Amino acid sequence: MTRLTETRIIRVSGTLVADKTAPTGFLVPGKVNQVFADEGDQVARGFLLATIEPQDYKNRLDMANAAVLRAQDAYERYEPLYREGAFAEKNFIELKAGLAEAVAARNIAAKALKDTRLYAPISGIVGKKSIEIGQMVSAQTPAFTIVKTDLIYARVSVPESEIDQVAMEKQARVTVRALEGREFTGRVSMIGAVADERTRTYAVKIELDNPELMLRTGMIVSADIETDKTVDMLTIPGIAIVRDAANLTYVFTANGKSGTAQRKRVLTGRAFRDEIEIRSGLSFDDVIVVSGQNKLTDGTPITIIKSGRATGTAAGTAVGTATGTATGTATGTAAGSVNPSDIESDYPDLVES
Repeated sequence: MTRLTETRIIRVSGTLVADKTAPTGFLVPGKVNQVFADEGDQVARGFLLATIEPQDYKNRLDMANAAVLRAQDAYERYEPLYREGAFAEKNFIELKAGLAEAVAARNIAAKALKDTRLYAPISGIVGKKSIEIGQMVSAQTPAFTIVKTDLIYARVSVPESEIDQVAMEKQARVTVRALEGREFTGRVSMIGAVADERTRTYAVKIELDNPELMLRTGMIVSADIETDKTVDMLTIPGIAIVRDAANLTYVFTANGKSGTAQRKRVLTGRAFRDEIEIRSGLSFDDVIVVSGQNKLTDGTPITIIKSGRATGTAAGTAVGTATGTATGTATGTAAGSVNPSDIESDYPDLVES
């Protein structure tokens, strides 16, 4: 057996969310006459997305310009008379106000005409298109949703019992199921301040670079967030584990006092190359049979031929009989330290979640 020391990991799940999401729509109503972008298109800020019929708004602007000309003409004709005292001040103020109103109306008409053209507010990908040519749209109804995903976030939920162990800038490994379990490394960029009333969990965001735009919003992810705490774990060689007909996991240990093999039910955890974490069922003092254990039964008489401790590992040999002769090699306790995040498993089928 081996004792591993690793950084305490918080394992959570969630979904990917965009860095920025910008729903955008026309500010004026009208009939769509041109559409220049579709879902999935990458657009730059200021890109023309669509237009609506502008003729009515051009006519309104022409009428507003005419009203300004009339108001300007009346103001210029009566101003000299007002200065000479030949025109009542009240009437002159009305002319001046009329000119200001006409100019304001012209500015509004000009803006309305400009608003018949819809531009992308940010650079990103068209995540959703809600309009088609010929469709009547109302003001401020979302026509497109632009998402910025060159930087993306894994939004996960952390239980309140573990939120105090999460810190800003801590490294996290994010696994994306939709990408065949591909793993990405990011950092904690946001820790929620208020718990969800129903689940009693806190929202945490993990920032991920996404230059190839491989990661997409809505993908389901699992994340391992590192903490400042360390934990000890016990591991044994994967070959020592035996499964029964009910798919339960067991190991055989050598009992030196009774001289028999003992079958012990174990709960496995994560895998590290050829080692499997044992979460319960064994202690560091147990001697494990790692060869021939498939021929042993609980209580089979055995003899420990050799037992010793060697730099980082202890080994012994057990011999027993179970409907024939079974030879087993037993390992004792050894202390070591590795970084489990750098180790891949050779026994994925033995890992229990």
